[in-house]
Amino acid sequence: MTRVRLGEICERLSSGKSIKAAEVQESGTYPVIGGNGLRGYAERYNFDGECAVIGRQGAACGNVRFHSGKAYMTEHAVVAVANESNDSHYLAYLLSTMSLGRLSAQSAQPGLSVKTLSKQEIDLPSLEKQRQVVEVIGSIDAKIGVNAKLNGYLAA
Repeated sequence: MTRVRLGEICERLSSGKSIKAAEVQESGTYPVIGGNGLRGYAERYNFDGECAVIGRQGAACGNVRFHSGKAYMTEHAVVAVANESNDSHYLAYLLSTMSLGRLSAQSAQPGLSVKTLSKQEIDLPSLEKQRQVVEVIGSIDAKIGVNAKLNGYLAA
């Protein structure tokens, strides 16, 4: 295990960009991802790849999700893309265990800064171990997804 700061192993660690509400629709080509997850869809994107998405403001402050593909990342989300020596999906799993919401500035509107996130120390195994963890947890996530879908059918 190697102990590093998050900012040291990310090729990108930054907030997304604002998008006009009129551009976010119920359906469209690209998902619009904010701090609470999916906000809707748009006809343009500002991200293409794999990343951990960290809720930056409000009730979802500190929540972490993994995203793969093209999307429009809003200013309410921090995008964390691991460098070539690390795995972004593993990073999402790791960050989701860290209760990042505890780092929010204490105010009426909780918020996380990229600067604060970049200083967080994490323990990283080798890239090979990271990929093994992603494979195991990913298969469990897939089974959970199938069960949730079945439960939805049963409820309907």
